[in-house]
Amino acid sequence: MTHADVAPADAWVRAENAVLETLLSAGLTVHVALAGSYLEQNAPAVYDALGSRPGPDYSPLSTTQPTVELTPADATLPTEHLAVDPGREAVPTWREHGIAEIVAFDRDADQWVYYSVPRKPAVCAVDEPGAYKSDLRTALTDVPCTALFPHGALARWDVADVVVELTVEGIWLGRADGTTRWYPHEQLEGVVVDERDCELLLSWPSWRDEAQSSLGRMVRGLVDRHRESPPRLLHPPDEELLSTAATAFELISDRLCYDFEVRRHDRDAGAGVASQLR
Repeated sequence: MTHADVAPADAWVRAENAVLETLLSAGLTVHVALAGSYLEQNAPAVYDALGSRPGPDYSPLSTTQPTVELTPADATLPTEHLAVDPGREAVPTWREHGIAEIVAFDRDADQWVYYSVPRKPAVCAVDEPGAYKSDLRTALTDVPCTALFPHGALARWDVADVVVELTVEGIWLGRADGTTRWYPHEQLEGVVVDERDCELLLSWPSWRDEAQSSLGRMVRGLVDRHRESPPRLLHPPDEELLSTAATAFELISDRLCYDFEVRRHDRDAGAGVASQLR
């Protein structure tokens, strides 16, 4: 998972190449589906290097694009041919559109471990990394604003008729009537973990805070009153879930470069934080 808003443009490429090299070095094979004519026209050297590789006799990819197979002997090939120049404002189009699909495949287990569609950044997944998890985490250490995170909810609990889910991207509130609200971490300013009262206190900016004039602050203050505000107090049902959520917030802020602070308020430090604010 890469926080693309603040990471260098090439961070996702560096992360993908690091994952591919790690899995190739571990003995897996990698199948690369090429957008042949596009890649040949826009990056002929890359096309020549990859297009000359043999095709697999079997592949989990179902595509009409020509597919080549990389073996453990090709562990340095991603850096040699799929890397891009650092410091660019954007990733070259050949890297996003010339590589149609990528899968890292464990033949012995008949299972894919990594799958990517470069032109669709959201389609990038590690499936059951198992023995490879530690090596993958290490491989991503040097890639800024990037880390290996579980897919889906990092913490989840029910409060009356509302389901609270903390994901890598933000906080989801799902109601019994089917309506949902999503509050992205980009907007989060801080989290206080109150261990005494088993609460999470969240700080969010308001439109009024961003206004540049007294009239603007008044208008935006009125707007804030009439729209649904993000949650400012969450109550996990027990200490274990509180700790899980707190750790998730800390990892998200630290490893994915979200600019919010997480502070833990010790259970023995007197009255709870919320009580002090009332």
